[in-house]
Amino acid sequence: MAAEKALVPVNPPVKLTVQEKLDLLRAGIGLLATGIAAAITGLVRQQDGARSYRTHIRHAVVRRFLWRMSIRQLHFIYPSTAQNYETFSKKRRLKPDTVQLEHGAQGHWVGKKDAKNVVVYFHGGGFALPAYLAYFQLYADMLKKLNAAGKDVAFFFLSYTLTPEGVYPTQLRQAVEALRYIIVETGREPQNVFIGGDSAGGNLTMGVLSHLSHPHEAIKPLELSGPLGGAFTMAPWVSMDKDYLSYTSNAKRDYLSMKSGEYWGKVYVGDGKLDNYIQASQAPVEWWKDVKTKALLVFLGGDDVLVDAVGQFVDKIKVRRGYIPPSISF
Repeated sequence: MAAEKALVPVNPPVKLTVQEKLDLLRAGIGLLATGIAAAITGLVRQQDGARSYRTHIRHAVVRRFLWRMSIRQLHFIYPSTAQNYETFSKKRRLKPDTVQLEHGAQGHWVGKKDAKNVVVYFHGGGFALPAYLAYFQLYADMLKKLNAAGKDVAFFFLSYTLTPEGVYPTQLRQAVEALRYIIVETGREPQNVFIGGDSAGGNLTMGVLSHLSHPHEAIKPLELSGPLGGAFTMAPWVSMDKDYLSYTSNAKRDYLSMKSGEYWGKVYVGDGKLDNYIQASQAPVEWWKDVKTKALLVFLGGDDVLVDAVGQFVDKIKVRRGYIPPSISF
């Protein structure tokens, strides 16, 4: 194993201008107004609205917040992935263990580094937001239950460069390097390695699987001796296309608006072009012929704006691979 490198901040703190800070105040007033309006409209919401009154208000405010704030303001408001990992470790009285990866990324260990199985996790957030503290708390609790059930597994969280500082294929390259580190540097067999992510992290999960079968011209290939133990995604962002019906039918149910998704997608793609690594749902059926995983598990809520795009993707991969059992065994 190569000597570990000195840590370099993946996403340095953002310093806002006076105008940007004043705009935060204006945005706060607007969010208060949105909350009041939602409290009123929630009383007479129709069937296309959120299932509960509280959810109606909460999602309305979050939709407005994510659309109203600039990415720079969001970076100012939210602690970085690394900061949240440090906070999590301190609260749980754990020793943080971070690895500097190639191409400016970092990996954060949760669980035993010598565990037989490792889950490489890619967080969501439209490539613009960091991994929240809740990510680490959730998976640490899940890990505790898995270990108690006799499952020898640990999590390795990727901290990738956020937009606009990094654009495609930066994040995909960093995701591949995280997987390369676990397989090559730690010497684990592919069958003992799993990858997964939510939303934009689901996008990276499918992008990595695509790269394993069809190496991206701008990313170093990663040869595996066999398929990965499994892959899983939650509400994976598998298409940048805004013409799916669920973007309008679930517009008042989901907390993510089409405007935010469209904007974040454009920032992520930058001057590049949409391709199969970005849009898993648009890839032809043949693309998934040799996907390098023993199992693929896809989670999605019926009120998600991405439900139609994800459904299209699942239909394609089922046609190519046949039925994929909805289970991953460690």
